[in-house]
Amino acid sequence: MKRRWLWIALCAAFAWGGLSGCDSAKFRKSADEEVYRILDNKQKSALGTPLDLDIDAAKPDPVADLPRRRQPLAGAEGTPGLADEPQVLTLQKALETALNNSRDFQSRKEDVYLSALDLTLQRHRWTPAFSGMISGTARRSGDDQQYVGDAQFGVSQLLATGAQASFSISSSFLRYMTGDANQSLSSILAAKIVQPLWRGAGQRIAQENLRQSERDVIYAVRTFAQYNRSFIVQIASSYYSLLLSRAVVTNEWQNFQRLSQSRARSEMLAQAGRMPEYQLDQSRQDEYSAKDRWVRAVQQYKQKLDQFKIDLALPADAAVDVDEAELYRLQETGILHPGLGADDAVRQALALRLDLLNAQDQLDDAQRKVDVAENGLGPDVKLTISTSNPTDANQPLSFRFDQGTHGIGIEADAPFDRKQERNTYRRALIQLERSRRSATAKTDDVKQQVRQSWSRLQEMRDSYEIQRMSLSLAQRRVHSTTLLLEAGRASTRDLLDAQASLLSSQNSLISALVDHTIARLQLWRDIGTLAVTPQGLIKEPDRDGTERPTP
Repeated sequence: MKRRWLWIALCAAFAWGGLSGCDSAKFRKSADEEVYRILDNKQKSALGTPLDLDIDAAKPDPVADLPRRRQPLAGAEGTPGLADEPQVLTLQKALETALNNSRDFQSRKEDVYLSALDLTLQRHRWTPAFSGMISGTARRSGDDQQYVGDAQFGVSQLLATGAQASFSISSSFLRYMTGDANQSLSSILAAKIVQPLWRGAGQRIAQENLRQSERDVIYAVRTFAQYNRSFIVQIASSYYSLLLSRAVVTNEWQNFQRLSQSRARSEMLAQAGRMPEYQLDQSRQDEYSAKDRWVRAVQQYKQKLDQFKIDLALPADAAVDVDEAELYRLQETGILHPGLGADDAVRQALALRLDLLNAQDQLDDAQRKVDVAENGLGPDVKLTISTSNPTDANQPLSFRFDQGTHGIGIEADAPFDRKQERNTYRRALIQLERSRRSATAKTDDVKQQVRQSWSRLQEMRDSYEIQRMSLSLAQRRVHSTTLLLEAGRASTRDLLDAQASLLSSQNSLISALVDHTIARLQLWRDIGTLAVTPQGLIKEPDRDGTERPTP
């Protein structure tokens, strides 16, 4: 009966161990639940706003629900590489697609996940650690045969003071099957506490790794949020640049059409003897140049569109295009210039920039590392308290506390050899100075970056106003020069120069509008006030005193 019980116990132990280790899906689910719970709490404390940090979220087909619309590029209908009826990407849809598809964005999310995963292990070290072991052995020596069984279960716990407490109960079973058939069954109940009194003592020292892991997750969340803003501004900038390129194609095509009409008119005047042949040649030459510029503009647009697809991780042959209506809305609205002074912008950035907050907090980390390294220079002095209580023979649960062994003692290790600890301490001091310089440099960089962004925004506003007036003047100049040419009071070159100025003003005005829009987003990003939803929706801060010039 005892033999059967022993084999049943051993088989059950192996079966339990095998079943508990084979369900890998359970472990993955457990890791995700703990990690996302940590990230949710850290986001609330570090940002106050949620981020999409799900690394296994389903990735929808980025172009499945995009509407198709006919919006041919000016003069380029039927051009190879450009769809006649593409699926149209609005700015919002482009940003959402980038967030869902970008490979680098996915890697950044995984970095945050891994930092929280490391934290789960550090936290686990400060929870009760249970252990269990069951073993059984059959022995034969000559005619002697015996069965030996051992079982041990215990729990250990690290305490905030640096102490380690452990509790265990172990049992041993021995049965002789030959000769004098008898059996022996006994147990031992033991407990022990080891408390450092110098080196490694105290919560500040003992829990440094846990504290650092907690802060590392905060840093990872902040870094990702800062990257998220930069990524969104980058994609938006590429989108607006595509709109600008599309507008340039339209302007170049319209200029080519105007020059074609001028050349036709010049041919009629030349045939009537009212225009010298060299002026007709000037018209023809400018027409050829205009067509060449239009062809180049189309090719540049195609190249930028292909690169934009790559940025969104779309197939290279995807028949998608940006929405030209976005440009019309932008032109209709005109520039939105925030009424924010440079000093106010810098002041907000110093309080809100997440990378600057990281640099400042990492300075605190470096100071703590110095304290921990300094503690490591001291001697090892430990207080040990232990107790071990056996049972009577064949009474595995009848512990004899009166026959137990109890002890209390001090262990001390003189710090004769502290070369490694000395080097660690000196390295920590150097790292502290580096962190201090890094925090100062980051502060200066943020100030300079914000001031440059603010200055560029003012420059783009002034440029937009200048180009708006220049366009109005260029339009009047073309009209008046055309009338003068028909009256014989102006030359063909005068009209060609006026038309070239009109084209330049048209392109420059749209460029200034797009540049101002991008510069505004970059300023909000550099200040730290640009908000981005998990769906990629850009939320700019309230712009009190925003200037709205007439478009």
